[in-house]
Amino acid sequence: MTLFIQLILVAVVSTLTILITTAAFQVFQILAEFRKTLKKVNRILDHTQTLSETVARPVTAVNNFFTEVKDLVDQTEDQIIDQTADKVISPSQSRISSVKRFFRRAGLPLRS
Repeated sequence: MTLFIQLILVAVVSTLTILITTAAFQVFQILAEFRKTLKKVNRILDHTQTLSETVARPVTAVNNFFTEVKDLVDQTEDQIIDQTADKVISPSQSRISSVKRFFRRAGLPLRS
């Protein structure tokens, strides 16, 4: 009886050892694949950073260009305003008298 129990115990221990060894091997394979994936992601992120820096340079140059154009327009506008004499525009009397009446007969206002 004890011999039978010992044989079963050896079989169970051997089976568990094989299963744990297989599981450990699978874990190492998963970790190796995870490492490869991380390297690929890192490479993609490096390319993305390089690409964004490459795109940012022309955008910054265009922004600087339009900033300079705006400054130049502001300076020119200030110069034009400074060189132009101030004129006061008074309302003309003809506008006040040229108010059209609604009801007229032959150019004369209607009377009651």
